[in-house]
Amino acid sequence: MKAMVLAAGLGERMRPLTEGRAKPSLPLVNRPIIVQTLIYLRSHGVDEAVINLHYQPESIRGLVGDGSRIGLKVHFSEEQTILGTAGGLKKAEAHFRDAGTFILINSDFATDCDLTTAVEGHRLSKAVSTLILAPRRGGAEYSPVVMDGEGRIISIAGAGREGDGEAFTFTGIHILEPSILATIPAGVRYEINREVYPVLMHKGALIRGHVHPGFWREMGSPRLYLEGALEVLAQGRDPTLEPLKQADGVYLDGVALPVNTVAGPPVFIGRGSSLGPHCSLQGGVIIGRQCRVGAGSALRSTLVWDGARLGDKVQLADCIVTSGVYVPPMTNLTGRILFRVDGYQGKKDHLERVGTSWAARLT
Repeated sequence: MKAMVLAAGLGERMRPLTEGRAKPSLPLVNRPIIVQTLIYLRSHGVDEAVINLHYQPESIRGLVGDGSRIGLKVHFSEEQTILGTAGGLKKAEAHFRDAGTFILINSDFATDCDLTTAVEGHRLSKAVSTLILAPRRGGAEYSPVVMDGEGRIISIAGAGREGDGEAFTFTGIHILEPSILATIPAGVRYEINREVYPVLMHKGALIRGHVHPGFWREMGSPRLYLEGALEVLAQGRDPTLEPLKQADGVYLDGVALPVNTVAGPPVFIGRGSSLGPHCSLQGGVIIGRQCRVGAGSALRSTLVWDGARLGDKVQLADCIVTSGVYVPPMTNLTGRILFRVDGYQGKKDHLERVGTSWAARLT
């Protein structure tokens, strides 16, 4: 089976984390999001994938290569201008025209959805498309997808057919038949949810919904990314984590904790990192590879990317520390993103200086 992975976006909601890199290249516990997505697809029978690129394309190419290290074959479709969810698929049409059922998937979330079962249900239904849906949460940010009692999608973001149904949230996974390609114009920006599905629904085509009640976390903003990464770790379902397990919810990749360190799960510490004595890690902490955390530091609900360094007695809560950052001793911050000054092109009037780095509010 084949899949199209959407990775061409500008990542504007994720800034400043996406200064100099595409959003799917951000680390998610022990691997980049894009690699996590491809491994997920491979586990459900996908052996070939097309990834569309636009913003900072080499940050994804360099991680994925030809896909052989992940166990599938990867092609890239680079867009000079962003073509949208449907336009990007149309550009890669040659890969899917004779592919049979295939997957179209976003690359900014994590899930444990049983995609294999969803694909089987899609094929039996003879639908042109099946959308994987999640139960609607209170205060949900995205427009609803409404499904009737027979599993038919009747509206997306208010567009479609009239009728009674229940509102759900779209997860970013489509199961498609190649016939949908004929409904998309070539060479223009086109969106599948907003412009393709409403037309098909009005024509009577079957667009189904498959509800996944389990784990699904969208990570489109820094705060959602922080929360999602910590929840992925807390789930503990990644089989690559099991060999690193030192205690319930504590994963150490060749790292020894000082005996006087308090590590409340979930905690992950990457290879080559070290902690000084009398540190406290609570409320969910992920520390990447080759990091240094000074003596007496206290981290809570915090991500530390590869190669970051924290001085003695640093206190961080609800923070993201990006690669190459040095946090001076005695720093005390809550709800901040710390990133390097060099190369930053955005506005600086909403930032504060922390040593040689910038600190932006976590939003």
